[in-house]
Amino acid sequence: MKYIPGIIALLLMAVFAACEDETKTCDQSLLADIGINFKKDSLNGYIDKDTIWPKVTLCALDKDTIISQQARSSVYFALDPLTDTCRYYLKLDSAAVADTLTFRYTRKPHFVSPGCGFATFSTLDTVLCTFHTIDALKINNREVTSDNTQNITLYFIY
Repeated sequence: MKYIPGIIALLLMAVFAACEDETKTCDQSLLADIGINFKKDSLNGYIDKDTIWPKVTLCALDKDTIISQQARSSVYFALDPLTDTCRYYLKLDSAAVADTLTFRYTRKPHFVSPGCGFATFSTLDTVLCTFHTIDALKINNREVTSDNTQNITLYFIY
């Protein structure tokens, strides 16, 4: 009888530890972020190299800033899970002219597990952009899932 409180405490600790692992797994499995890589086009398309922009600002139009004033060679962010279209403002440097990215996609629920529930994965249909700073856009992978792939590459001349 005197060991019962200790056994109950051990069982509760095991349950909480299992829940913490499930939470980490759920957080990683439920995040379906689109990945955009930045490349600089040099030698007229013969050499493309990753480039780091000094002050990347990215925000959903009419929403809060997602990434602000950070040096980056790529960005990852979530598409709007409630609609099939969303627009983002992308400014790569404080002196650069901002571009607009428009994503059109199909949403689909993806069952993760009974404890985690469903994630919203997307399939890109169309990606449009303005060409103020961006020279070209390439869709590498249309499936936006939780695997953190580079879905889009943006090319810049300067």
